[in-house]
Amino acid sequence: MPEVLEKLFRSKAEIKFLRLFLNNPDSEYLLSEAAQKSKTNSATSRKEINNLVKIKFLLSRKKAGKIYYHINRDFIFYDELKKIIFKTSPSSSDKIKSQVLKLGQVRFLLISGVFINSDKSKIDIMIVGEHLNKSKLKTFLSVIEAEAGKGVNYVCMSTDEFRYRKGMFDKFVINILEGPHRILIDRMKGI
Repeated sequence: MPEVLEKLFRSKAEIKFLRLFLNNPDSEYLLSEAAQKSKTNSATSRKEINNLVKIKFLLSRKKAGKIYYHINRDFIFYDELKKIIFKTSPSSSDKIKSQVLKLGQVRFLLISGVFINSDKSKIDIMIVGEHLNKSKLKTFLSVIEAEAGKGVNYVCMSTDEFRYRKGMFDKFVINILEGPHRILIDRMKGI
C-alpha cells in the first residue's frame, strides 16, 4: 500500500514530510529538524519543503532569525490529504517483518496502531524473542519513525516474560492481543 502513495506523489521524501506535518499539526520545525526527523538529506529536504510552501501546504515564520515551518490547516486539501496519508500504512508488512528478523531470535511479531490504521491501540509494534540487538532495534525504530512521521510505540519482551504475562492475564498484554492487530511472525508453540 505505501507504493500507491509513491506513485501518487512525486517522491518518498515528500510523503515523509506530509506524514511528519500531518501527524504533528501543532508542531513547527526548522529545516534541519524536519530533515533529521524524516531521515532525508538537507538538499532534498529544502527542495520538498519549498515545494510544500509554494502550494501553501506549509507556512513559514521567522523567529530569532531562523525559519520555522508548520502545517497550514486551512490548506484546500488538508482533510483529503490527511485521509489519504492516514489510510495507507507507512511501511509494508513484509519490510517490517524482514527488518525485525535481523534483530535477533524473534519468536513473535505483532503490528498495530499506525501500521494498521487503528488509533485504538496503545502500541504499534510488539516484538517477542531472545538476544535482540538493541542498537539494530534503535536503528530500525528510527527508520520506521521517519516513515511514519511520528514516534512509534513499541514493546519488546522475552519469550518467558510474554508467556508469563499472558498466562497471568496481564491487562497490557491481553489488551494488545484482543485489540486490533496483525501478527506477522508466530513461532510460539502452545500459546
